[in-house]
Amino acid sequence: MKPWNQIDWEAPRPTAAEVAASWQELEWEPVAVQDPAVDRFLDAVRDTHTNGGVLLRRFRAATYPPATQWFTSRNRLVEYELHRVFLDHAVVRQELAELQIPAQLDRVPAGLKEEWSGALALDGTLAARLVHGGAYQKFTGPAHQAKAISAAAVQALIGQRYEDVRVDRSTNAWTPWFFDIAWDLTILLTDYGTATITALCVTDTD
Repeated sequence: MKPWNQIDWEAPRPTAAEVAASWQELEWEPVAVQDPAVDRFLDAVRDTHTNGGVLLRRFRAATYPPATQWFTSRNRLVEYELHRVFLDHAVVRQELAELQIPAQLDRVPAGLKEEWSGALALDGTLAARLVHGGAYQKFTGPAHQAKAISAAAVQALIGQRYEDVRVDRSTNAWTPWFFDIAWDLTILLTDYGTATITALCVTDTD
């Protein structure tokens, strides 16, 4: 299998039948994320979102056909419906059981939108989430400390391979787990270099 960041320009575009078949062949497996920097960030989110919560899970595409690679290597995820197929997979649903993923998902689930800056500004996005906090709690340290915590978490999650990682973000309450007030956040990190997707979800309520 070719990695998702390697384009085969000679490969023909998959047919509609091949695309539909590839969705059934695409298999995901959970990958443990064990790093003190990530744990520190998640603990900081929990401290500031005391009535809500935070979830972070990573999955690897253990098996994927050429049709998947054709679209992912060209960053045509919406056209391929990768995130819908990902979130609809039985393993992902099981590992994210708390999220209560709906039985029916939109073609672009959660209203996810690709961040034009990719992963370059991801640490700032996470730092802003800490600084602004949840309904009742804000980050107790200075902003530069929140930035350092977030930057260390990003380093642990993707290293410096910014060009390999696509960031899609939503503030919609797209499952019952979210409280649908003002603090809902979903981020999917699609890593083309490792064929993984990392899901980060945050919510809170007053």
